[in-house]
Amino acid sequence: MKQLRSAFTYSNVVATLALFLAISGGVVYAASNLGRNTVKSKNIAAHAVKTRNIAKNAVKKGNLAPNAVVTGKVKKEAITGAKVKTASLTRTNLAAGTLAGLQVLDASASSMPGLTEFKEEGTPVPLSGTTSFTPVAGKSYELLTELKGTPNDANGSEGGPCFASVRILVNGEPFTGVSIFSDAEEKPPFNNETIGSSSTAIGMQEAGQAQAISALAFGNSNCSPATTASLRVTVVELG
Repeated sequence: MKQLRSAFTYSNVVATLALFLAISGGVVYAASNLGRNTVKSKNIAAHAVKTRNIAKNAVKKGNLAPNAVVTGKVKKEAITGAKVKTASLTRTNLAAGTLAGLQVLDASASSMPGLTEFKEEGTPVPLSGTTSFTPVAGKSYELLTELKGTPNDANGSEGGPCFASVRILVNGEPFTGVSIFSDAEEKPPFNNETIGSSSTAIGMQEAGQAQAISALAFGNSNCSPATTASLRVTVVELG
């Protein structure tokens, strides 16, 4: 014991402290002067990196693994319309019934033949656009028709009104119709109707069967050559 105490001299203690400081100081110095890419993943303890340790905007989309961000990790109302890429979402990306009013047919004619003469069989109207659709089970469909024009009564106050109409056919069968007229014998505002429209259900009981539309025009000789009209037919899917 006496020999042990004699070993602890002032010089020995000072030397030991100096050695400790030198070693620890070197470690501190080395930690604060690490070279680029010196710290590897294996040097980082689990859960050591906290949110506060990550610089703002440091994590880019290229740093994320595929499918790393799932619905549960997205803050409620964090994604707004401004953050959604234009045209990136379509109806197929949305749950059934989320949006109503999908237009599945849109046909039109900018001018109508046969408005100044009467033909019992009608005059075929050349349609452009989408003229057919196939109903889906569980959906409802509405056919919207609009005839717009400038009917002109050629007989004045005699001979009856100018009456022009269009008959809409579905798969060759008469389905619905619209009309416009002008009657010089009547007083305003009952002497002129320049827009005719109709709305009716279509194809709800025929899922999987294509529905093709066509149109026939009917007129009479009371309509002057100045009588013109345009037609538009659409089908809207509901539900």
